[in-house]
Amino acid sequence: MNLKTIYPALLLASTLLFACGNEEKTEEVKPVVKKIMQPFRFHKAIEVRPGLTLDIVSWGRGSNSVGGYLILRSDSTKLNYRSVAGELDGKIVDVWDMDLDSDGNPELYIHASGEGKGSYLNMYIYEYSDGGSSQQLRFPELNSTLNKGYHGDDSVYIKDGKLLRQFPIYDKNDSTGTATGEIRKLEYTLRNNSFQFKEIKEEQSVQKKK
Repeated sequence: MNLKTIYPALLLASTLLFACGNEEKTEEVKPVVKKIMQPFRFHKAIEVRPGLTLDIVSWGRGSNSVGGYLILRSDSTKLNYRSVAGELDGKIVDVWDMDLDSDGNPELYIHASGEGKGSYLNMYIYEYSDGGSSQQLRFPELNSTLNKGYHGDDSVYIKDGKLLRQFPIYDKNDSTGTATGEIRKLEYTLRNNSFQFKEIKEEQSVQKKK
């Protein structure tokens, strides 16, 4: 076999070996799982309407019970980009938007909860206008009557367009914090950017009968 025949054969063999090696490496590649990089802890994107998206993130170093939150408003239709930041007490459980008062300006609800026994509720709420401005709305605290037996462990959810909150009632005379088995349920309404709430006793009485 002369050199003219050997060189092409060697070249072809090395090319095949290189290709096989690449195929083996490609098979070993595992899918990359995307994770939120530190110091960020939470991220959720909410599309209010086509072209308008709210990105909500939380961050913090050195503590899991406190931190900060950031709301990024991206209106790609009007090329309007704004942000709102605030201090965060607890961890973000969930974020959603709704127009509770039906005024055409949606509200953004950030539901946060503390750590450990109790896990008290913290709500951060903003109303957004079509022009991009925002206004923070105050979420009311429980009055002295509804606060009796409250140790946290809240659930907040939307049902039939209503904002509802419920939590177990604890025995106030028991220092160990024993739950009584009863559930207190509240319904929140919004008018003129002010929240009102009432206790729903009808459903609670039905639960007692069971």
